Amino acid sequence: HVKFDRPATQIHVLEDFASEEECHEMERRVEGELGRATTADGKGGFTLNENRKAMQAFITSDWSKDSSEDTIHQLNQRIFDYANHALGLNLTGHGQESLMSIQYFGRGEDDFEPDRYNSHCDGHCQGDPLMHAGRIATMVIYCTVPSKGGQTNFQNAGVTVKPQQGNAIFFSYVDPITNITDRGFSQHSGCSVYEGEKKI
Repeated sequence: HVKFDRPATQIHVLEDFASEEECHEMERRVEGELGRATTADGKGGFTLNENRKAMQAFITSDWSKDSSEDTIHQLNQRIFDYANHALGLNLTGHGQESLMSIQYFGRGEDDFEPDRYNSHCDGHCQGDPLMHAGRIATMVIYCTVPSKGGQTNFQNAGVTVKPQQGNAIFFSYVDPITNITDRGFSQHSGCSVYEGEKKI
């Protein structure tokens, strides 16, 4: 389902993108590895940020090996296939960021500091030329969904997506023809989780 479509910004909701088996495998791979979620510091590293409250861990794939039977490799490949389809590109997994498991935990409506990710852009979103090796798109896969909260809100695009298990959101933030980044339409929030868990 295409929710927003501009040259530098696309927002698509994909039904049943990930299987229960793939979600379980992602969760299995990060057991004992979760740490407090960070944000990019603009210097090639990461830092803690009060705007983001969640747990995270990377899930790596070895693209140099034939991993066609590996569940995570198959999921990774499907993500790149969709990005290439949507953007008319020919991306491969080599040199790309690893998958990341992000987990949010609800502690009730009285929680004054609920797990969430306040409004942000995953890449540059001021209409600038794309930086070398800059991000161009994101895929969010909903593996576990909360009973209250946890929507993804693209406030400037007027799009709010309610999590549904197995569904995914693909959103891009660069025009693949001009290499100019979008102008804030991909800015989004991971809304507060109050009840249940959100695992993406």
